[in-house]
Amino acid sequence: MRFDARTIEAINACLRLFLGRVDQLHTGVFLLIVPLLLIVAGAAVLAVVVVAAAFFLVAGALGVILVARRAINAAATHSAAARAVTT
Repeated sequence: MRFDARTIEAINACLRLFLGRVDQLHTGVFLLIVPLLLIVAGAAVLAVVVVAAAFFLVAGALGVILVARRAINAAATHSAAARAVTT
């Protein structure tokens, strides 16, 4: 993913604005905001991990279903095949 210079400058300006405002806050409020930001970031990371795990589980389940269908079809073909009659 590539960003152009204007996008990077806009992100830097937002960060500077936010950090400048946080620096002016009272120390107690600052100590409340930093853990809150860490909790929000952790929740976002956890959400991404949960979505990735769900995707992995769905893909695995679909793989198992496809293999089972293939085995069932092979068994049906084998049982329907004409066999030589022995006496």
